[in-house]
Amino acid sequence: MGTDSSGEVANQELHMPGILPKLPGRFYYLFGKPIETKGRYQELREKEKAHKLYLQVKSEVESNIAYLKEKRKSDPYRNILPRSFYQATHGFTSEVPTFEL
Repeated sequence: MGTDSSGEVANQELHMPGILPKLPGRFYYLFGKPIETKGRYQELREKEKAHKLYLQVKSEVESNIAYLKEKRKSDPYRNILPRSFYQATHGFTSEVPTFEL
């Protein structure tokens, strides 16, 4: 790196990136229904049928993600402060409530 810069490059201000840690949130998991592929090896070797299965899997995953995002919006214990307050008032070994599937 050269130190003999001049002009516009030499007149630039140095900006150090600021790092602010994100407070831990809640993780949301949902395991969808199994998609049976056993015994379909030959069938899935055909590009069209394999693509159809791919679209089915993609659709299921996308709908599960959309469902979890909706549930996350209405989760009163999404942030760490309400969860911590709940545990402080109900005991630290108690599980914080979640939504019904």
